[in-house]
Amino acid sequence: MTFNALLAALAAVCVLQACTALGAVSSAPTLAPQSLGFFEQQASNYQARVTLRQDRRYLVAKKVAEPEPSVMDKIGQGVKGAIAGSTGFFQAAVSGGLAAAIMFPVDMAKTRMQACAQTEFATAAAQRTYTGTFQTINKVITQEGAANLFRGLGPVLIGSAPEMAVQITAYEMAKDYLTKDGADPKDFKIQFTAGFVSGVSHVAASNPMEVLKVRGQVLGAAGGGLIGAVKDVGFKGLFKGVGACWARDIPFSCIYFPTYSYVKDKLKEKGQPDFVCSMGAGLIAGVLSAAPTTPCDVVKTRLQNPNAVSAGLLETVKTMYIKEGAGSFFVGWQPRVGRVAPYLALSLTGYETLKGLGAYMDENKPIQKMLGIYEEPKKGRR
Repeated sequence: MTFNALLAALAAVCVLQACTALGAVSSAPTLAPQSLGFFEQQASNYQARVTLRQDRRYLVAKKVAEPEPSVMDKIGQGVKGAIAGSTGFFQAAVSGGLAAAIMFPVDMAKTRMQACAQTEFATAAAQRTYTGTFQTINKVITQEGAANLFRGLGPVLIGSAPEMAVQITAYEMAKDYLTKDGADPKDFKIQFTAGFVSGVSHVAASNPMEVLKVRGQVLGAAGGGLIGAVKDVGFKGLFKGVGACWARDIPFSCIYFPTYSYVKDKLKEKGQPDFVCSMGAGLIAGVLSAAPTTPCDVVKTRLQNPNAVSAGLLETVKTMYIKEGAGSFFVGWQPRVGRVAPYLALSLTGYETLKGLGAYMDENKPIQKMLGIYEEPKKGRR
């Protein structure tokens, strides 16, 4: 038997088995139900295609019938959206700027202590130029004048407002996005993720300000004005130490916001006033988030110190550990905690106060009523 004959025989066997199987399903010579189902399915598919074409024609006709918004309408919608979105930004900016100015002398002491430890690492800690918060503040007032306590405040006032605004606004927007499907905004995963987004966004606004602030705080009057400092540093220099800044701010925000929310809720449950809830939660969250992130803040200051040559993030960490020991990573932790905790407590309390004031003004229209231009909204028909 040839190969072709063998294939033909196998094909015949397959056909025979197929026919036998079909015969087992339906041996009657009438039209099988399976055939009816097939044709009915084809008819159903055809009807679905017709319906789809009709729906598409309807949507196209509806789109044509609806007038395209004019350029002025689009501009008006954009202005309304910008005003609505900028309200929270403005509230956060004002509260952040005021809090930064109040706590600036403590921040100056922290920076000088950390920079001094870098340039005087061979000197015993107790013999260094700057050894503590109040000692540093007193030394600056005595030797340089009280005005130098606020040296570097210019870039902070310019940068701290948008810094706090970006931090809070990014947190709020991330939380709103994560809870748009009805998720609990107080859930730890929501709070943690929103804090992470806030920390990432925060660095973009804070790092240039941090570079200029450290320069002014360390050099004092020798640092010159703001414009001269920007020229000396250059655009690339404004982002010096950005890696350490991220390493500090991302975990800080991931700790701070969930803790703030949790403590505030617990204080509310105990019937405390809103002001006490905001301030108390801000202080506790600030301490718990500022203390463990101090090592990254120390490294950041050393990378941005104008009196020292930066060796890079990893090399700085390695050198600090080998030559100075683990304790060098916590230099200035007291003024850092003493500045950050009240700063954020004041910022968030001010933000929530302004937020509540804005809601009151929008609902009650006191200014419009005082000026006599308020009109009662027309009641709709029942």
